[in-house]
Amino acid sequence: MIPGVSILITDMFRSKLGLSFSLSIISLCLTTVEPTCSKGCDLALGSYYVWTHPSVSLIARVSGNSIDELISYNPGTTPFYIMSHSRIVVPFPCDCINGEFLAHVFTYTVRSGDTYDKIAETYYSNLTTAETLERSNSYPASSIPDNAVVNVTVNCSCGNASVSEAYGLFVTYPLRVEDSLESIAAATNVSADLLQSVWTGMCALTNNFYGRIKALANKRLRVDESSKEF
Repeated sequence: MIPGVSILITDMFRSKLGLSFSLSIISLCLTTVEPTCSKGCDLALGSYYVWTHPSVSLIARVSGNSIDELISYNPGTTPFYIMSHSRIVVPFPCDCINGEFLAHVFTYTVRSGDTYDKIAETYYSNLTTAETLERSNSYPASSIPDNAVVNVTVNCSCGNASVSEAYGLFVTYPLRVEDSLESIAAATNVSADLLQSVWTGMCALTNNFYGRIKALANKRLRVDESSKEF
């Protein structure tokens, strides 16, 4: 698992309005940038890796969606079934936080036995990190009280003027250790050449890059060109 490493891609799904969006990777860069923002947008997506024996209602609840809303973005999911060890998309608004960066702050009510690691890695599927949770909440990691409300900050993007709107919505996509350029290309149904060419001159997707990611699996990297690390 690579906590905190994310890329932005667009994903193919059919929303409740019946709109189809095509696929393309948008950004994968090692350089941390610090832009400001003036406004957010109503809809962004997160790629959510589903754990073993998941609960559809729990995923809907932690992502701020109704079960019906979650199902509308993920064909094949039902109120009682979602495939373990697969990826789904979760919709959420993307806000401009204090005029500094794009993100959404979810709220999570702590249950007995929860830790920042468990909240970040399981319930939010590495869309955030335990370190971010500890920085943005007043509770010490060693003693988070039951029923406490924890702020969960997830970076997002509202798009980029240099990328055609034909590619659809952006998705915050946390990388996993087993990911590679080829596997992401296959999973998103776009060519590796297209993935590698979108940000020519800024970064490149290579096997060496993924080797570096695996070697740095426990370090915090930010690879979203559109928003800064929280």
